Amino acid sequence: MLFVNRAKIQQSASSLHKRLWYERARLWPGGAPEPIDMLNPEYALNLLGVNYEIVEELGKFGNGMNRFEVAGAIDRQKNLIQVSMKFPPRVWRFTGAHELGHWLLHPNKVVMHRDRPILDLSAKRTVREVEEKEADYFAACYLMPPKLVCAKVRQTFGLKLPIRIDDDIAYWLDPNEPDELSRPRVDSDVRELTLAGAISFQGRHFKSLAEQFHVSQRAMAIRLKELGIFA
Repeated sequence: MLFVNRAKIQQSASSLHKRLWYERARLWPGGAPEPIDMLNPEYALNLLGVNYEIVEELGKFGNGMNRFEVAGAIDRQKNLIQVSMKFPPRVWRFTGAHELGHWLLHPNKVVMHRDRPILDLSAKRTVREVEEKEADYFAACYLMPPKLVCAKVRQTFGLKLPIRIDDDIAYWLDPNEPDELSRPRVDSDVRELTLAGAISFQGRHFKSLAEQFHVSQRAMAIRLKELGIFA
């Protein structure tokens, strides 16, 4: 069975976060952006000395039913990572972080590489090599750091972590179907999906967590589940 060393990948992403923070004065002489905005993959690649380009398109790759629009590409000989504009900005961001993961985690395996768009981390694919799973997980760790996610959940909803759902909290998160949150099915991710996409709570309105972190609602929900946000 192929094994993804999640602890090692999280450590790799965290080390890069620390480098960005320690070198923020050099990277942003006019003043560093907000922490979430610092996580734009372009900044990390700049720190690593890797050329990064967002281009109109990268063409198509594969044959027959396996042919797909290329979302991201790596060329180590040119010291270059490219991301296609053919997809929504949140896909650019995740693709850039995915390619960043390949660059750091697979220096000898991924030399010339093309990636399809990563639209849904939970989607089943016919072929999913361990390197792709590792790059996906790196992207999640890099774009949604544990401490920052937890801080934003507390700041946005004013709740202690881990969140213990009661009837009042369930109602404020989803007044139409509160019972689904109070008594979710076993292995359901309805709580995480609801929290990831919520734009109001207890009469206050705000940007959803997914929007704050510039990722899809599904990617945010998966990360919330990984971090054990709910008790």
